[in-house]
Amino acid sequence: MASLDTPKLLVPVDVSTDSLPGDRLGDFLAGFDVVLLGYFPVPDQSLPAQLKLNRGDEAEARLERISEQVQASGVASSVETELVFTHDRQDPIDRVADERACDGVLVPGKTGAIERILVPLRGDLNLDRILSFAGAVARHSGASITLFHAVTDGDEDGEALLATAAEQLTAGGLDDARLTREVSEGDDSYAQIVERGSAFDLIVLGETDPSLRERIFGSIPAKITGQTDSPVVVVRDPTA
Repeated sequence: MASLDTPKLLVPVDVSTDSLPGDRLGDFLAGFDVVLLGYFPVPDQSLPAQLKLNRGDEAEARLERISEQVQASGVASSVETELVFTHDRQDPIDRVADERACDGVLVPGKTGAIERILVPLRGDLNLDRILSFAGAVARHSGASITLFHAVTDGDEDGEALLATAAEQLTAGGLDDARLTREVSEGDDSYAQIVERGSAFDLIVLGETDPSLRERIFGSIPAKITGQTDSPVVVVRDPTA
């Protein structure tokens, strides 16, 4: 894994159309090492190699335009690109994220400068990586962080979890004045994240079982990303 002083972020983009990411993408990616994964969806009845032969040049040109857009902002630390033609856009995520040693994967939303970060925590699984990632982004951007935990049964000590997380962030150099802790009770933690998420410029989640691809495109993030315009980063767990 790359040092989380400069997190490496995988950014999947659909290069099958001219609908490219907005102009604020470069602002959002300030301080990241960026891997742009340009994916071209292939219909079931077509062969990826044949479609790449026919439309590879146009897809490559679109990916290059996005790369130039990000680089023109002058704020991303570095930009790499990879182009894939695939029947299932989920397939390349794990492979490319692993090959390029990415720390997190972006689920698109409205992008711009990052001033407020929401970090929902469910427990200590992958906690160090989540906090390292969020802390690195906050230190570079000057953003504040809200640590959030939804207590779904009476036995959970959410205050203790968030206190431990806050201590790790301040030990890593983040000013305590830029930290907020919030514990809430309720049966649907994802609904609570969605309710709060629209007020934030970034939501940072942790990768959990069964796989990164399902964590991003499956039911868990869909409950969040399908109902908020805020971008979401899923932090990878290198031990998974």
